[in-house]
Amino acid sequence: MSDTAARISMDSIMDASLGEVSNKITTTFKKTVLIRDYETEVIEATNSVEFDHPLIGIERMFVTAVMEIQMEYTAYVNLMAKGLITQSEFSIRKKSLEEGLYSIKFKADSILGAGVIDKYINHTNLDK
Repeated sequence: MSDTAARISMDSIMDASLGEVSNKITTTFKKTVLIRDYETEVIEATNSVEFDHPLIGIERMFVTAVMEIQMEYTAYVNLMAKGLITQSEFSIRKKSLEEGLYSIKFKADSILGAGVIDKYINHTNLDK
């Protein structure tokens, strides 16, 4: 590893702006589910959101994670309703999704300051 690479911290990477012109984020969720022996079903969802202000890396990461979690959670609710997964499997995945988002939020709070990223989940100050 070169000295330059070692000096770029994850905080710097997550605080980066790529100079993007568009602030559109598109996420895709895809899961293949075994229905019966040798029979699968593919669940796929795509979602987009466009912001009227620039986003830095950690904001993009947080918004992308929220969008992906919403799609995956919806898919898991449907799988449970169809009886393809158990309540226990659903609960374990839900907890994992929540913990993953918390990890990103924790990092965002350390970069941006406590609670700044909350605007994307609390519907406040979205224009800043």
